[in-house]
Amino acid sequence: MHPAIGLLAISLLSFGCQRAGAEDKAKEAPPKRPDPTALNERTALLAPIQVDSLTLTPIVATETGMPTQDVDVMVLDEAFGQKLVAIKENESESVNHLTLTNKSSRPLFMLAGEVIIGGKQDRIIGQNTIIAANTTQVVPVFCVEHGRWDQSSTVFTSGKALAHGRLRGQASFENQGEVWREVAAKNALRKTENSTDTYRQVATQQSNGTLAVSEKQVNAAIAKLAPVERARMIGYVIALNGKVATVDMFNSPKLFRKLEDKLVKSYLTESIDTPADKNIQPPTVADVKAFMSDADKAVAEKSYENPTASTVRFKGDKSAKAKVHLKEADGADDSMSKSPKKPAVYETYQKMK
Repeated sequence: MHPAIGLLAISLLSFGCQRAGAEDKAKEAPPKRPDPTALNERTALLAPIQVDSLTLTPIVATETGMPTQDVDVMVLDEAFGQKLVAIKENESESVNHLTLTNKSSRPLFMLAGEVIIGGKQDRIIGQNTIIAANTTQVVPVFCVEHGRWDQSSTVFTSGKALAHGRLRGQASFENQGEVWREVAAKNALRKTENSTDTYRQVATQQSNGTLAVSEKQVNAAIAKLAPVERARMIGYVIALNGKVATVDMFNSPKLFRKLEDKLVKSYLTESIDTPADKNIQPPTVADVKAFMSDADKAVAEKSYENPTASTVRFKGDKSAKAKVHLKEADGADDSMSKSPKKPAVYETYQKMK
């Protein structure tokens, strides 16, 4: 055989073997199918937890969704417990503004709907936000005690409770009148009507054992999760009788864990007055996506801003969304961008109709 012909034959044989090997590998490894539990490119849903009319579906971060550096902030009850926050009536004695001093060396994260009691009227925090370390700032609030304005106190303590979802939604997306109406409606359902129409008794039920049986059911289900799933948990999808009502998502598993117990009690407070239908079907991933997309398609508007953080909201026809972004060290803010450089520290969706 001519040497050139021999080399060509060997080359063709080698190419044929390589091609055959590649085809075999392709047959062995079929294309990766989309994850049916994926909520988006960064998160996925676990199996739902059913407690009477309430469905809690845990949200976990995917590998690509895990933060490279977990956010280090305090939360309100933690700060109150360490006497690192003080909240008092504003000098202008405004119903919807209070003066907050963060005495900590760390930023303070607050959820809209966190209950604070005392002052001239009980209030709830009015916006999801972050307050800088060692800062005094005026913060938005809503009154949840319609019938009192007295001189008994000018300072506040934590109610150690988070308002139920419907009230949180009114605080984030509506006005004082709607907040008062929702407080009155919940007091009537809970049979806690009182002379000043305060939300305090409903809030107290989150710590006095009223919700204990349901809490144990939730805790038992969460305890069964695989450690890797538990470590990646960043929020919940909440449904009442199978209809999505709330979605809470954090970018930080650490921050979520600090607030998880408070959130769960809020969900139970929401559901306790909703009788369970027969044959409840938990919402599917498609149901959750549809609920979120209604708010996501809405026009963005800033609802609160301070030197540290920016809160943006989107009011759709059926759901509304609020998200909190930390600003850059130089004060740069891209929270209104469709593709911000960093994901939101926190996002919440609430049913509006």
